Amino acid sequence: MLSVRQIYQAGIERGGAERARDLFESRLYWNRHFRQKLADNPTLTKEAVNPVLRGLYADSDERDSELITAWKEGQTGFPMVDASMRALTETGWLNFRMRAMVASFFGYILKQWWRIGADFMYYHLIDADPAINYAQWQMQCGLVGCHPNRIYNPWKQARENDPTGEFIREYVPELRDLPEEFLARSERAPIHVQHECGVTIGNVSDADYPYPIVDFEREATIAREQFSQFADQARAALDDPETRRRASLSQDRRRHMSNEAENKSVEDGQSIDEQSQRRLADF
Repeated sequence: MLSVRQIYQAGIERGGAERARDLFESRLYWNRHFRQKLADNPTLTKEAVNPVLRGLYADSDERDSELITAWKEGQTGFPMVDASMRALTETGWLNFRMRAMVASFFGYILKQWWRIGADFMYYHLIDADPAINYAQWQMQCGLVGCHPNRIYNPWKQARENDPTGEFIREYVPELRDLPEEFLARSERAPIHVQHECGVTIGNVSDADYPYPIVDFEREATIAREQFSQFADQARAALDDPETRRRASLSQDRRRHMSNEAENKSVEDGQSIDEQSQRRLADF
């Protein structure tokens, strides 16, 4: 019900710390930026910006319905991922880091077609914005070809962003009674600890919570290798003025691309262009 202009004017009137106001205003600019990108490129919600990566995992024969369902229902065996997905479907909201983590997990680790995940998140978000949602999904799944491959480690994210386990306990109640040390990696809880806490973790039908449905380290390695094979072609595709314009490159990113190779994997969401990333609107 509020226009960006009204929000901007309210921010000016309220005052506050200059840096906080600047950061807030920059997000409003990014919001309009992505909306303009969608107006300029209506296929943003349908196909990858970079033509080299457009067909990645898109073949229906490559899709794994069990992995997709586990991700959607928060039954992957990765507590931070599952808590995030259940929070999304129950409340309609997630903070930026968790949105990025579950998108990265869906694309890089589960290796499923990005559109399925993006559509699912767009459907459930109460603050859904098509331009930001689909643009960010393409970025977080490495489909633009100019951003570093950020493979978020869900165990590390749990340690850093949910150190006491409050978030996991709220949305994955099966694990509520597990000691803190096992919350991020519940599969490591010894059998006697599981018995004491009244939870069974495993792949059997009567298990309360599943083992991880994939080997994270193995799938992360495979993803890095796959994207390294596409790297040169994907970057070359950005030489085309139309593709480059649609890739939504900031001036900082353009300078990086012209001065150095950026295709090295970056783990756990650590960007080599943090200033640019901080300006991105939550998706």
